[in-house]
Amino acid sequence: MDILLLKNIKSLGEVGAKVSVKAGYARNYLIPNKHAVLPTKANLAVVEEKKQVLLKQEEELKASALIEQEKYKDYSLAFEVNVQEDADNLFGSITLQNIVDRLVEDGYAISKKQVSLPSGAIKTFAEDYIATVSLHTDISVTVPIKLTRNNVAAPEPVIDDDMTTEVTTDKPESE
Repeated sequence: MDILLLKNIKSLGEVGAKVSVKAGYARNYLIPNKHAVLPTKANLAVVEEKKQVLLKQEEELKASALIEQEKYKDYSLAFEVNVQEDADNLFGSITLQNIVDRLVEDGYAISKKQVSLPSGAIKTFAEDYIATVSLHTDISVTVPIKLTRNNVAAPEPVIDDDMTTEVTTDKPESE
């Protein structure tokens, strides 16, 4: 199915380009989200007229993404985790939602769609994890994730020697 792009799409093309995609992709995603229109004569004329405006809007989005990219300079995420003593496995895991929540908590306006964990959910203790934040189709930021061990020791069970119990049975003696 042929369509006209209204936005730059990384894997398809630039604004105003006529591209061929699968019908379901066009009907279910591109057209409803206003990323593309059908290439009718009227739409061709409208896109040509609005191409400069669309390109300007795209450049403004890219410029704001570049400004946002500067905010991520020297930024890293730190998590304090509980780790098994005999192995480097975490109790629980650090998921994509944990990363997004921490970024939002730190003042970054992003959605879950913009963040990815290339290595998947973090389940083992290591120093080399990263998260990728996509700010624009052409601009992404790599955020390092640092894990530190939680030094809280597990409480030792307390055995009280004074508490001895005597077991008695209330059964009547047999005759």
